[in-house]
Amino acid sequence: MDRGEEIIGLNGAAAVLDVEPETVRRFAEEGRLRPERTENGGYAFSLQDVLGLARELGAASAEEEIFEGEVMGEESSGNSRLPAVPFERYERLLQQGQDYKTRLEERTRQTEEIRQERDAARMEIDRLWSEIERLNLVEFQRELQEKTISTLEEDKTKLESERERLLKEQVTLAQEKSALSEDRVRLEAELNAMKNRGFWSRLFGG
Repeated sequence: MDRGEEIIGLNGAAAVLDVEPETVRRFAEEGRLRPERTENGGYAFSLQDVLGLARELGAASAEEEIFEGEVMGEESSGNSRLPAVPFERYERLLQQGQDYKTRLEERTRQTEEIRQERDAARMEIDRLWSEIERLNLVEFQRELQEKTISTLEEDKTKLESERERLLKEQVTLAQEKSALSEDRVRLEAELNAMKNRGFWSRLFGG
């Protein structure tokens, strides 16, 4: 089947031939039509082949409709039995084929519009996902900033507490230093007093 040929399905062939779909299948099995199988297992017929079979069926049915008529010509004599050719049926079938082609083109156009709408919807979904990811990143950064600020405030509180503790220890150390200085002065005074009383001379036998 050539790529340039117009293709119709099982129901389309049945409409052109004015028969049931089962009859079209029988024609295919008998070899009167040469269909191709689609990916989903359906039938694909050439419109020209279907129209050719329609003409054959029309001629076969016409053979049963014999009427009496005269043969025109100088040597003709008597009556001849001539087949009645159903041109009206051919015209009707051709019109049905054209109508089917028009419907097929319309359906193809609608399918293309649906595909474009689907692609546009996918692009919009991708854009929305990108926006969601961006918002999630902004939210994460905000939460991280809040946690950082909270952590810094906690560290600041700890440092202030440590500073107060060190200041208290400094005051305590200053007090202890002052007390030690006082003890030193007192001990030096006592030592001088003992020297004045001759303690050292008595101690060493001088």
